[in-house]
Amino acid sequence: MEKNACDMGNLFSDLEGLRIAIDMEARGRDFYKKAAAQTDNEEHKALFMLLMNEETTHYDQFTQLYNKIKEDKLFDSNDYLFDQETSKYLTVLAEPHIFPKDKVEIALPELKTVAKILRAAIQDEKDSILFYDALAKCAKFEETRKVFNLLKAEEQTHVVKLREILESL
Repeated sequence: MEKNACDMGNLFSDLEGLRIAIDMEARGRDFYKKAAAQTDNEEHKALFMLLMNEETTHYDQFTQLYNKIKEDKLFDSNDYLFDQETSKYLTVLAEPHIFPKDKVEIALPELKTVAKILRAAIQDEKDSILFYDALAKCAKFEETRKVFNLLKAEEQTHVVKLREILESL
């Protein structure tokens, strides 16, 4: 029988997924901000700024939902068990693949052309889609599931926008 992230049962939670998503969106925001600063093409700069603003909106949405769930205590000890090993595991899965910090700090300066930046961004957006899909499938609360599905759909539109620009180069 094939296992998936949901098999972790109570070791995985909506809160943990949201915490990781908050970190991912912050890294995406930073990536697009630096990508915008790196291009001279005003149309590309505008797209990167739009994507940066969308990542910022996602960050804010996740932060608000995270705080709401915590404040409203929409979970009990059976719904959320903070497990450091699970937290580390999920972070290790997401961090090196979805807008990794080193891509912003080290790799982005190496991505000298808009095409290379676009390809890197497309891959990160695709990885985000897969990650949000898994989080939505595992979410315990319907409100959290809806947010993850909404974000997955928005990331899909990012891929389309980025591909259109890449193909127009």
